[in-house]
Amino acid sequence: MSLAPQFTIVGTATLASRVTGFFRDILIAAILGSGPVADVYVAAFLLPNLFRKMMSEGALNASIVPRLARLEQEGGQQAARGFSDDVLSLLCVVVIVLVAVAELAMPQIMSVLAYGFRADTEKFADAVLFGRIAFPFVGFVLVVAFMSALLNAVERYAIAALVPLVLNVIMIGVLVALIVAVPVGKRDAGLVLVSAVLAAGLIQLLLLWRSAGRAGFDLRPKLHDAVTGRVDPQAKMLLLLAIPGMIIAGSGHVHMIIASQFASLEPHAIAWLYYADRLFQLPLGFVASSVGVVLLPRISRALHQGDKTAMAMAQSEAFVFASLLIFPATVALFVLAKPITAILFQRGAFAAQDAQATAAFLRLLALALPAFVLIKVILPTFLAREEMRTPLVAVGIAIAANILGAFVFRDIDRTLAPAAGVVIGAWTNAIVLVFAVRGRMSIVPRTYWRVFAAALAAGVMGFLIGWLALELKPRLSASLPFYEKGSFLLLICLAGLIVYAVMARVLGAFTFAGLGLGLGRQKQAG
Repeated sequence: MSLAPQFTIVGTATLASRVTGFFRDILIAAILGSGPVADVYVAAFLLPNLFRKMMSEGALNASIVPRLARLEQEGGQQAARGFSDDVLSLLCVVVIVLVAVAELAMPQIMSVLAYGFRADTEKFADAVLFGRIAFPFVGFVLVVAFMSALLNAVERYAIAALVPLVLNVIMIGVLVALIVAVPVGKRDAGLVLVSAVLAAGLIQLLLLWRSAGRAGFDLRPKLHDAVTGRVDPQAKMLLLLAIPGMIIAGSGHVHMIIASQFASLEPHAIAWLYYADRLFQLPLGFVASSVGVVLLPRISRALHQGDKTAMAMAQSEAFVFASLLIFPATVALFVLAKPITAILFQRGAFAAQDAQATAAFLRLLALALPAFVLIKVILPTFLAREEMRTPLVAVGIAIAANILGAFVFRDIDRTLAPAAGVVIGAWTNAIVLVFAVRGRMSIVPRTYWRVFAAALAAGVMGFLIGWLALELKPRLSASLPFYEKGSFLLLICLAGLIVYAVMARVLGAFTFAGLGLGLGRQKQAG
């Protein structure tokens, strides 16, 4: 069975979550502005958002999916289902303890996360209050991620992929109500929003619990057994494996945190990096998240069944699918970075120089897109074998390369050094994994030509959209109404997409028949 439909479902849901999240942030900015309440709100969600981002990248998938595949092969579905009960029981105990400690230690936590707030007693008190309301969301995030991993393990991706949208839809509804129907002060609005996030987390949990039940996981956490140690010892080991899984899955966010530290050394650079990253994450979320989530269960099952042909087909299809999407996205962001940032952001206090600087960041970050996606294609080969050491070493080397690269690049361009560090770190990670995976990863030979054909088609598209952007430059002027300049940018993108699709098809990068990527014939041939 082709993986393309699953890739598309997960990728589209992830993209929809990123887009609605972007719209949610615009509404939050409209209500809270950039004053003390906005600062407190952001600080309250620093830790919950870090957990959410890591979980969304498949941190628990990395440890749970391969283990369930092995248990199902060795002891049948009943063994896998019983094991999942033990893991959930332990996870619930961990969540209860973690939340209880955080609630008691919130003043100390806020002193570390937002040290500057201590100078304002009232602001610091609000930060502690907001943080105490927000932190239980971490518990929902962890349990939701666990249930999503269970559903992914049995290849039921739709509900797990769509559930993150629940948070954004609820938040957008609350925000619209605050703007239109129930206007309140900023502090009260902030409290309402924090509470709405918590409610959304509970709804996400209930939806996934019901879906897991329908998939055969009759989850019944046994807290007493978990506390007294009467659970499968392997369940404890699995949760310990989730820690390196979080590091591996969240390495992209670590790169951006490092970049933020370097950006903070230059005036305005951290804001430029933030806006560029918001655009950078759209194609990355669509492709990288879908490949990472869908590929691991298929490879894990094939590995434990000893089906080398199925492994090769899955890896090859993921490689081609990712290439078909990420190459044109990379080229489009690189070539059209300036008009994209100017049209989307240049208004009000966001001046032309801000748009130009953000475009420079975006253009550089775009070069990291293929590396991040290549990492997601390779990682399941290690994770399916429950081998964490090599990916962890690759992450460590990549982080060191990021820091060193940013330091060196500061002599060339101090402002763009943070983005350069991200690019260097991402490609270092990818290259280390490429060398480490040799002999383990099977690729259908014809796949390499299809990847090259996709890259060639993207290059042709790049020349076209670059020429159109120059010819239509007056129509993309920042002084024009948004609908007018936005329409011309959209036409350029559509023209590029059409040319890319035609060229990719002519060169043989894919087939239209079910978007099977043309790999089916290769299976029979070799």
